[in-house]
Amino acid sequence: MKKPGEAFREDKQLVKDIMQCLCRQCDSRRFGLDTALSELDLDSLKLMESLFELENLYGKALSNSELAALKTVEDIVKAFSSPTTQL
Repeated sequence: MKKPGEAFREDKQLVKDIMQCLCRQCDSRRFGLDTALSELDLDSLKLMESLFELENLYGKALSNSELAALKTVEDIVKAFSSPTTQL
């Protein structure tokens, strides 16, 4: 059973992993959870490469509807925080 602070640490690690992954692919130096993906100067291929990397890291596959709903960095965090299809 998880301790009360444990879930927070996992979420913090998830956010860190997502931010680092996006940083490697985009030219934007500073962005936050509320930043729109369109503001990151990522072309569709770089975005898909980032998402593929995260899917492999977390062992989850995002559905087409989940992918289509991604508009902000926070949406990516939510997508990987919620139960999805396991790889």
